[in-house]
Amino acid sequence: MKQFLIYIITTVFTTGLSGHLNAQVTIDKTVADTNTVITGLDIPWEILYGPDGWLWVTERFGRISRVHPETGEQDIILDHSGFVVQQGESGMLGMALHPEFPEDRRVYVVYTYPANGIKEKLVHFSYDGYELIDETVLIEGIEGNSTHNGSRLIFTPDSKLLMTTGDAQDLSAPQNPDHMSGKILRINPDGTIPEDNPIPGSYVYTLGHRNAQGLYFSSDGTLFSSEHGPSTDDEINRIEAGRNYGWPEVSGFCNTPEEMSYCEQHDIMEPLIAWTPTIATSDIIFYEKDMIPEWTGSILLTVLKDKRLVELELSDDGQEIIAENHYFIDFWGRLRDICVGPEGEIYLATNGDSWSNNDPFSHSIIRLKVNEATGATDQTNDTGITILRDAFNQHLIVKSGPEFMGSYWQILNLQGAVLDSGYIQSPWLKINNAYKPGIYLMQIQSAKNEVFVKKIVSRTL
Repeated sequence: MKQFLIYIITTVFTTGLSGHLNAQVTIDKTVADTNTVITGLDIPWEILYGPDGWLWVTERFGRISRVHPETGEQDIILDHSGFVVQQGESGMLGMALHPEFPEDRRVYVVYTYPANGIKEKLVHFSYDGYELIDETVLIEGIEGNSTHNGSRLIFTPDSKLLMTTGDAQDLSAPQNPDHMSGKILRINPDGTIPEDNPIPGSYVYTLGHRNAQGLYFSSDGTLFSSEHGPSTDDEINRIEAGRNYGWPEVSGFCNTPEEMSYCEQHDIMEPLIAWTPTIATSDIIFYEKDMIPEWTGSILLTVLKDKRLVELELSDDGQEIIAENHYFIDFWGRLRDICVGPEGEIYLATNGDSWSNNDPFSHSIIRLKVNEATGATDQTNDTGITILRDAFNQHLIVKSGPEFMGSYWQILNLQGAVLDSGYIQSPWLKINNAYKPGIYLMQIQSAKNEVFVKKIVSRTL
């Protein structure tokens, strides 16, 4: 017998799934308002909350802007579209502000450029209060391609710069310590090689990466990365200096005879978690604020192909992932990037509905912020929908008001697969309870195009 315990992750969307989308969402007991800060962007790749109180944004076609988080005002400070190659996944990519910004006004950027094909470079500019000037090349000639370029930038607590590079579709590169592709690089702010790097005289910090596009430190200094796999094994990794992460000889865990032999010979670092089939892991942050306490101490991951936000709960020592929870499934389309504001508010960069970017200059930055007038509550939101179970645990009973007559409903697993669906034709809907123990979502779309989502936990008695 199975028992369904009902609790709310109720999400109410009041317009379509793109454009200026303002809604209220409930994450367990925390009520957050969402609003579109800005729209009309074209693949916002990096969003950072700067110490100046503005969002700093790169767009893949070659533009960098400052966006005011309250008004949406856009201040374009660099248009490098004439110098940047945007083809497939290439273009203007990762960005980081100097850790002493604005006293030190250097802004670090990675972009791809034409040079006998596609190459990648790391540069820094100086921000003069109006625009980015004085471009200085730190590293150039890194092999690039139309896909698998990385790139994410982050400063370490000791003010070194880390940069991820993809394998640029060259499978010989990630295991070659003399090749900068398929690596995480460690760099002094002036572009020189740190004396204490794992390989003397080399930028290489770790090797064996396919295409890492997320990089973030937890509050205890642990470094995590997210990485795209091939058709299998998207990964979250714990990054340690000098370690080998296996690609292309190993995908995900060391779980085939060939991989186990290679892992033993080369001391391969296995991921904390891997997804097969792939979900297209993009950027990550470590959430240490208390505005949304349900997420405090967790990794938050933006997902492209599976179009969602994933929360990864960590063990008490921060060394293991012990649970994952999925939110906003296919509500905002592909989610490219994430950052956190000073109060704990969250900003998400959307990336349309398809990899091919068939609707350019339509992407947005969405903000999630708790309204002090609502905040946390011990009462679940009254959506007019109640889910019960019958006395024999054989059916789910959905009770709804007349405003939901004709609404379309779906039961989904956390991977977004639809397990059952239909229309509400009466105030009492009976659904066969035939689900294995686990967590499911019930999504109901009303005639007003409002989408309600309830989280259902099925446990075997």
